[in-house]
Amino acid sequence: MAAPSLCTLPYELLNTIAEDLTEEILPSLLLTSKNINNALTPLLYASISLYDSRTARKCTNTLAKEPQEHHAQRDLAAYVRSFTVRFDAFGLKQGQRARFARSLEGALSRMSGLQHFVFDCVYFGTPKVFNALVNGASRTLRSSSFKPDRPAWWPDGSDADALNNFHPAFPELEAVALTLHSYVPPAWHAFFRRVLDSRGAHLRRLEIGDDNAPSVAPLFPSPGAWSALEELVLTAGTTPQAFAGFPPGLNIRKLTLETSLGIPQSHPTEDIVVLDLVPDYLFPNLEYLSCAYQLLPAFLPAGAPMQRPIRTVRLNKAYYDPNGDAHDSYTQSRVVPEWSNVRKVLKCLSRSAGPVLDLAFYIDWFDAKTFPAELVDYIQSIERLVIVLAMEPGNTSHISNYGKLLFAHTPRLHAFYLSDAPIKDRLGSERSFLFAFAWNRHKSWLNEWGNHATALEEVAFSTECSWRKAEEGWVLQVYKRDEESEEDDEEEEDDEDEDEDG
Repeated sequence: MAAPSLCTLPYELLNTIAEDLTEEILPSLLLTSKNINNALTPLLYASISLYDSRTARKCTNTLAKEPQEHHAQRDLAAYVRSFTVRFDAFGLKQGQRARFARSLEGALSRMSGLQHFVFDCVYFGTPKVFNALVNGASRTLRSSSFKPDRPAWWPDGSDADALNNFHPAFPELEAVALTLHSYVPPAWHAFFRRVLDSRGAHLRRLEIGDDNAPSVAPLFPSPGAWSALEELVLTAGTTPQAFAGFPPGLNIRKLTLETSLGIPQSHPTEDIVVLDLVPDYLFPNLEYLSCAYQLLPAFLPAGAPMQRPIRTVRLNKAYYDPNGDAHDSYTQSRVVPEWSNVRKVLKCLSRSAGPVLDLAFYIDWFDAKTFPAELVDYIQSIERLVIVLAMEPGNTSHISNYGKLLFAHTPRLHAFYLSDAPIKDRLGSERSFLFAFAWNRHKSWLNEWGNHATALEEVAFSTECSWRKAEEGWVLQVYKRDEESEEDDEEEEDDEDEDEDG
């Protein structure tokens, strides 16, 4: 009996094996035999992400072709389930832009099984491109991201008035992301309003960006039509009236505001302007909130008859990424939140009906000596804490005392992270906290904390590495520069001691 080989395996088993292969290996595997090629070609084209113009032009040219032009007369575009187009097209000449627009329209019109579409590419957010998407994938599309462009840039001769004749139906659509800039013709607003009206009772996630509107409420349908909406992301609304006109009865549980709604960081945190931002009837079931710190009091106001059950709070886009990479989202803001100001709004956390279990905030820096006393009263219910710093904290030798001064009073805290991502953004990816690789010092701190923090299971002192508690003790996981020597660690500790007080 002949030994089994990849060529003789059932298609289902071949697909299971191929799903674990990298994007570089899978195309090579398809060239090994006709049987494997037939079995795995649908997998090869199932998910496509185009991040450079050269690859994008080649790929869309291929996908736009008729089936008879391909091997075995296969319609390759019909295999696509996820399609992302995101690249800088400013370097393309006018003729190249026109040809790419035609091939993109041809490819989209053939994607009869497309489920997820992400589009962010200047010049090509045109009515013809969107019409091709409608013709190809309106029956199967589940999520779509689209950013229309200014008519003067359209390379395909699109007519904005043609949008008035579009009445697409998206029976499977559950998530929509729109970016409508000030230069977008009004016809786009009317068109997307029709789309949202038709799917209002089925949408689960909605993201809207509009730099020309004080409020995004005009895009919303009639009250009560958003019964399924669970997540709302707003990069729109430039004035404190951004929520004016929002329909009541929204069951939104996750809200992300990537705008300060015109409230400056220096604004008093609990004055009438802030407190009136969010009407009492909005977001009664809110569990996740990501916003600028100065907006937090609007969602957890003092004296409210009923508080929102918020459990997760992210202030100023703070989060911890364990791969050590820098994130320019922190440096996009010219003003770094000051700890003294952020501290003022943290008192709102105790008002949540949640209670708040997961907290992340971004600040300029803190004095490690006084920080526990300044923070401890606000985080006693917290289970996960992320602190993102723009600068090196001061007096870091006092971090050894956090066990008795901080963690002894947070019995539910199991994860504590310090992030130096803004330092990397500003100074380069190789920069970090001075104590980031002082592993001997980390161990000393963790052992001291263990006398007071019984629930603590995971700790990170930078984005470079983290510590996880195991049966044998604390185990280090390094994300970058894993060949650092103990001698280098000790040298860094000595250098850092020079910056300590006394």
